[in-house]
Amino acid sequence: MARRRANNEGTIFYRESRGEWAAQVSISGKRLTKYAKTQRECRDWVKETLAKIGNGLTFSGTQVTVAKFMKMWMDGKELSARPQTVSAYRALVKQHVLPSMGDMRLQDIQPAHLKQLYLFKKEEGRGARTVQVIHMVMHAVLRQAVKEGVLGRNPADAVQRPKAEAAERHILTEEQAQQLIIATENTRYGTLIYMALMTGMREGELLGLKWSDVNWTIGQLYIQRQLQVKKVNGSVLVPPKTKAGVRHIKLGPGTLGRLARHREQQELLKDGNQARWEENDLIFPNTIGKPESARNMYEDYKGLLKENGLPAINFHALRHTALSIMLDMGTPVNTVQKWAGHSKASVTTDTYGHSMAHAENEVAARLEELLTPVAVKLLSK
Repeated sequence: MARRRANNEGTIFYRESRGEWAAQVSISGKRLTKYAKTQRECRDWVKETLAKIGNGLTFSGTQVTVAKFMKMWMDGKELSARPQTVSAYRALVKQHVLPSMGDMRLQDIQPAHLKQLYLFKKEEGRGARTVQVIHMVMHAVLRQAVKEGVLGRNPADAVQRPKAEAAERHILTEEQAQQLIIATENTRYGTLIYMALMTGMREGELLGLKWSDVNWTIGQLYIQRQLQVKKVNGSVLVPPKTKAGVRHIKLGPGTLGRLARHREQQELLKDGNQARWEENDLIFPNTIGKPESARNMYEDYKGLLKENGLPAINFHALRHTALSIMLDMGTPVNTVQKWAGHSKASVTTDTYGHSMAHAENEVAARLEELLTPVAVKLLSK
């Protein structure tokens, strides 16, 4: 009679009926079996499985499916990530991962499965950025499985990160930006649009601004929160995603004057809606003082662009316009980085490379202008 295997023991043998090598490991009195083409694959599997058992892996842990583990991972993310982010994870996983991999045991995932998933999504016509995000989520989920001892290694480590094509950014020219400022001056969202172009702030940051964030004496704006839209319970004010997002930016006299006039108009609106007004100190609230609806604002914004014959760019493109113009002016990259709230200067250079190239051309021409006369003078001696 064959000896019963104890935990931390493994057996490898050739099964002729399948024409494959088999490896078996006993855990909690139950048997795990792995079939492979080579004896080496079986040895590696036994070694890896025994190591996981030593780190606390149970038999039930070996039976966990992709769907079950992903749910546990996303539930855990509720404690550390923003609700909007977790909601996006759930939607992505439900649409792109679970249909083809949800019933698989987590332990059975191989790099080839991930490659096949990404290729299938590409063939479906999904954008490169979508495939890249799927990889990012899968890598994070499998990394957590390794930390918990369910996996011995992360299969996603062996898969090259899908490349995302650089998106073409549509921005306004300086003349178009000036046209938009003039055309919207006396409209409801005129000052909001003006501030987007003058500061390069994100939409959520603008809608989260409070009057207490303005230092009128030194002309400075403190950015410390943003408005985030939730599918449940509406909009909420939350801190910026990164430390770099919390920052100060300078405001010129013209911008301070524009804000002062906007405040006067807001006071008139408040007086007319006293019974319904809800004071939140917001610079850009809705008509009764509550956080503005980004959807309503965007509809008006699109109409203003169309009325004035301007390109149909999204609101975020105003930020790109402002930061691109700053770089075109020759503003140092680290200054634009801090102004934009980017965590690294590389984010700024990667995002606005077109403006950097333009600035480099100007630098080359300027250097020639400054140094060529000196060289000619030296050669003439």
